[in-house]
Amino acid sequence: MKAHTQASPRTTRSAARRTTKTAARRTPQPAAHRAAVSKAGASPLSSVAKALLVLECIGLANRRTLADIAKDAGLPKSTLLRLIHVLIERGFLRRTAHGEYAVSLKTWRIGRNALDSGAVRDEVLPLLRRLVEDTGETAHYAAYEDGSSVYIEKVDGLHPIRSYTTVGGRSPAYATATGKALLAWRDEREISEIGRRAERFTDATHCGADAVLREAMRTRKAGYAVNRGEWRASVWGIAAPIFNEHRQVIAAVGISGPRERVEPNIAPFARAVRDTANELSSALGALDHALVIERTT
Repeated sequence: MKAHTQASPRTTRSAARRTTKTAARRTPQPAAHRAAVSKAGASPLSSVAKALLVLECIGLANRRTLADIAKDAGLPKSTLLRLIHVLIERGFLRRTAHGEYAVSLKTWRIGRNALDSGAVRDEVLPLLRRLVEDTGETAHYAAYEDGSSVYIEKVDGLHPIRSYTTVGGRSPAYATATGKALLAWRDEREISEIGRRAERFTDATHCGADAVLREAMRTRKAGYAVNRGEWRASVWGIAAPIFNEHRQVIAAVGISGPRERVEPNIAPFARAVRDTANELSSALGALDHALVIERTT
């Protein structure tokens, strides 16, 4: 008769622990988590690496929902919310009016330091100088943030009397040429919301959701925006959008000056501005600026 041996409880518990550990090691991880771990090597992500991963997920897109970020980063929503809160608190991220997340101007300033001697500045400034030579007026390169046009580069005009702006300064998107060029291609809900909150600066300012939306449609149809004294009564401007390779508006270029010089020259100034926008769009990746405008109107 064969003898039956019975394992001791201690031996059984040890074997169970080994089996559990082996099973855990063999359990496949979600693809997003594997991608996240691969970004930081074989070891689990540190808090800094997780925060940078979140910043990258948002910064390389236009704007992201919490669900989108969680899917791409492979992080629990509780961890994600904590990291996003810190990044917003430190000024790297912002929450949009529709509850999505996007990078802030602080992130742009960091990027600008890397680009001061590089591609964007080298592309933009020569074309702004040429635009000043062609029109005589102050030229601007601007980006959009939270309903405002933010001046990233400028070249002063040739005349002693000219419009006054500063790099880093802001203007309301619904009331300036660069702002209107940036705003016109955004979501209609956002345009309407900005219109509802619009403040009247002059008799020419467009206020109210319907008025701002109609002006945005006119800008899209024309392919350029005109500011007819809508922020400062005596200052007019003309601007056109700059597109990237995804046919998204990423910036605007324009000129501004006294009404008496801009109003009689809207047609030639608009051609010069659009030519500059076309070149910048091509330089920054857009396949064909004219086709982009045609297909979005």
